[in-house]
Amino acid sequence: MPRPKSDTRARIIASARTLLRRHGYHGTGLTQIVEHSGAPRGSVYFLFPGGKEEIAVAAVDDWAIEVDRLIHDRLADSPTARAWAVSMVEHFARDLRESDFTEGLPVTTITLDSVPASPALTRACRAAYDTWLTSVTNGLVTFGAPVRRASGLAALMLATLEGAAVLCRAYRTTGPLEQVAPYVLDQLPG
Repeated sequence: MPRPKSDTRARIIASARTLLRRHGYHGTGLTQIVEHSGAPRGSVYFLFPGGKEEIAVAAVDDWAIEVDRLIHDRLADSPTARAWAVSMVEHFARDLRESDFTEGLPVTTITLDSVPASPALTRACRAAYDTWLTSVTNGLVTFGAPVRRASGLAALMLATLEGAAVLCRAYRTTGPLEQVAPYVLDQLPG
């Protein structure tokens, strides 16, 4: 019995997410995504008539939801802004170590590799960052950060995480993330 379309679509997106984090947009071919997902080539073209770019946009959209959920879940489980930030840093550091530093942060690799050349990916990456920045800003306000300062702190947190993760991959250690985290934590309320 054939698998439902939604399962095939989810497998294609999951494979794209893995491969895009490892190799970037230009380093990932449609054939690789098809082979990695185990989906029939015809299903890929049926489900994603826009090809690799459409799959990459779906992967970014999927990541945006997943990371936003992580932000909110960790917020609900944390007594302070510092504890919240530490739990997120630990999550991404664990991801880097578990992939043996082969998989970067979800949207960073695509942003560096394809924005602004692809208007569709530019919109998707910007929307992901907007979602996360809004959620982190609101979380900081919840923990008592002044509204005027919260958006700047959110941008500092995201930019530091993304930049440190790039260094972590280059050096194959979470050391850069561990080095910069205290400077960000010192800026947070509580």
